[in-house]
Amino acid sequence: MARQRLQLPLMLAVFAGAVMLVPSALADARHAGVRADTGWSATAKNLRGRNGERFSFTCPANGGAFTVWGTDVYTDDSSVCTAAVHGGVITFAGGGTVSIEIRAGQGSYAGSTRNGVTTKAYGSWGGSFVLAGGSAGAGGGGGLGGSTWNADTKSLRGNEGKLYTFTCPAGGAPLTVWGTGVYTDDSSVCTAGVHAGVVTTAGGGKVTVEIAAGRSSYTASTRNGVTTRSYGSWGGSFVVVGATSSSGGTGTTGATLAGSGWTVDTRKLRTSVGRRFTFGCSAGGTAKVVWGTDVYTDDSSVCTAAVHAGRITFARGGTVTIEVRAGRSSYTSSTRHGVTTRAYGAWPGSFVIVSATRG
Repeated sequence: MARQRLQLPLMLAVFAGAVMLVPSALADARHAGVRADTGWSATAKNLRGRNGERFSFTCPANGGAFTVWGTDVYTDDSSVCTAAVHGGVITFAGGGTVSIEIRAGQGSYAGSTRNGVTTKAYGSWGGSFVLAGGSAGAGGGGGLGGSTWNADTKSLRGNEGKLYTFTCPAGGAPLTVWGTGVYTDDSSVCTAGVHAGVVTTAGGGKVTVEIAAGRSSYTASTRNGVTTRSYGSWGGSFVVVGATSSSGGTGTTGATLAGSGWTVDTRKLRTSVGRRFTFGCSAGGTAKVVWGTDVYTDDSSVCTAAVHAGRITFARGGTVTIEVRAGRSSYTSSTRHGVTTRAYGAWPGSFVIVSATRG
């Protein structure tokens, strides 16, 4: 009976790291890597027959293991990202990018345990791939997200406060987004980046988001040609905190200098929803009161909120760019980077941290 080719999560074995052995024939590859797919369940099945060509896969941070057959040479229906962990190229925590080379089918494939992944043995199979290199993402503090317009942050839920960067190819098409400023984690990150004004569908670019807790409600709005939807309670969120456009510009252009000092807040900017403003925070600052997490009340200290968000420090200070947002029905408290913020109920004005430069 033919085996069922189901991509089921693997039990991770605790095993010391091993060095990947890549066949020397990789040096003879005829083609540079072409972006092929994203996600931990992605395989190379649709590339069968393109022997000798190389393709690049994106493996988001905090991935989960899927089934792999083989060692060094893997069946083409194996999870590429999981094979890359097995081969020592990336980790589940940090993710990264992986380059593979397509090979012909083999008469047999050997199973083994490496780097916490146990692969399976198999007999004859019609297509294979080998690992041809890669680049590991950041571990622990964040890492790579997805690389398509339909990528979202659902798999990153629970990593509040961590940053992840998503690649948005040029010529994208807007997809569904729920929320304004704070978006549901099943929203298209790239489309949220367009809505936030940091990238365009035509030019694409890289969008950095911060993972946030779920909210009791999300509001709809129309910005930059994208109309988002409203929604009630949802279990996970993200905030767009920065971007790099395909032309190399940053997502903080157009910000207006608004003030400086650790006591400055954004109350006077309450009617400027959607606009960005830059504040100066002198070195040697001291903590002032802040209400909220990720989204802050507009009477909160901007500079202290930036320390809470991990963008600057009290010792060095810096410049902080915020975006004015509408009021919220509630604000949550948390402790981050030595700053404890306060919870609050309804308040008529908010802001989010977009980017910062440390002093």
